[in-house]
Amino acid sequence: MADPENLKTADPRDLIALVRSQDSPRELRIFAARGLLPLERDDRLRALLTVVGDIDPEIGPPAAETLSRIPPDDLANFLDEAEPTEIELDVISRHSDDHFVLERIIRNRAAGDQTLLALASRVSGAPQEALIINQVRLLRMPALIDALLENPDLAADGRRRLLEMREEFFDKGDRRREQERLRLEEEERRARQEAAGIVFDESEQEGAGTAGEAAESGGSAELSDEEANSAALAAVFRRISMMTVKEKLGLAQRGTKEERRILIGDVNKIVSMAVLRCESISLAEVETFCAMRHLHTELLHDNAGTRESVKRPRIQLALVTNPAVPLSISLPLVKFISMRDLRNLSRDRNLPEGIRVAARKVLLEKRG
Repeated sequence: MADPENLKTADPRDLIALVRSQDSPRELRIFAARGLLPLERDDRLRALLTVVGDIDPEIGPPAAETLSRIPPDDLANFLDEAEPTEIELDVISRHSDDHFVLERIIRNRAAGDQTLLALASRVSGAPQEALIINQVRLLRMPALIDALLENPDLAADGRRRLLEMREEFFDKGDRRREQERLRLEEEERRARQEAAGIVFDESEQEGAGTAGEAAESGGSAELSDEEANSAALAAVFRRISMMTVKEKLGLAQRGTKEERRILIGDVNKIVSMAVLRCESISLAEVETFCAMRHLHTELLHDNAGTRESVKRPRIQLALVTNPAVPLSISLPLVKFISMRDLRNLSRDRNLPEGIRVAARKVLLEKRG
């Protein structure tokens, strides 16, 4: 058996490297599986994650059991601070069903494609939303869109956005390629017939031309309202993407609600701040912004600290139920939430454990 005293004096990096080694002593892996290695919390978790998949019945299953007992907040801290590897992210994703943890994994740039693909087919709530808004990953890996669309818990709004993305970036391209293929086949057929001395009837040629034009248009001479709205939104995105910062600042003050919704997520925080300071911004827009999970933290602090509207119940609820809002903002607002919403907050696994605990505490106080 490995000497516990020797383990206490060993370098943590050496211990983890030894656990990962193919020649790792069985006793050492048993210690790792039980979470008994004399290491700091993050290093102890790294060692545990290494042996979760071990086929030894005295190592793999106990390691999975140890991992299941680790509080979600500890896993979230590890994901935020310890720079986990792709393999470690995958292991945690397969052994945790906590929404707060899964959202952290999905947002981590080191998460592998296969990890995200497995999660896309089963997650809901905040983790699902984090996948949907990661357009760069979705466009690079279209299989993620298919997996999300097959998810039985996919939200209606998420399905709409995914279908719009697939239509805009993939289906239209496939139709254009198919139309080009059909056009080339038609030209080849006519060339063969001309070589054989076949004379075309003019009406046939006109009919073929009309059919070709109809095929080329993809049957979209009359766009539906949804398609027209999608095309208009894409045009707005393209126009704003070509603007300078100065032009965006001007648009933030005089633009439409749709333009402000796009500008609030601009990579330049000055532009986002300008949107919040727009005189014509409505409370409904502020509520929508408070529910967004991709805004700058500074923007949320500014909104919560300076706007009178943050005292309104719907905006307070939007901030508390947004997992991306720092606890320094959301926790003080819990005491203002209604009894009905407090019950929902206390059971909402999309939220940090701190919010759920605070909601239960305030709920008990109000009942008393």
